[in-house]
Amino acid sequence: MMDFERLSQFANEFTTKEDALLAEVNEYTHQHHTEPHMLSGHVQGQLLRMISFMIKPSRILEIGTFTGYSALCLAEGPH
Repeated sequence: MMDFERLSQFANEFTTKEDALLAEVNEYTHQHHTEPHMLSGHVQGQLLRMISFMIKPSRILEIGTFTGYSALCLAEGPH
């Protein structure tokens, strides 16, 4: 197994799992869009959430939202 594959497997295994809303957005995207690979995904989403939590922004502007997955992750951070 290549290093990237092992790292990806490790990240997927030990990253906090999706909550119900993010899982629903993920499922909806994969069922209704022809390019579901554009979705941020739960590992990237949790990274965005963590950065947002650390910075605690008062406002977030995301330009180019696909189905809102990453926007939801960013919005979770300040709470």
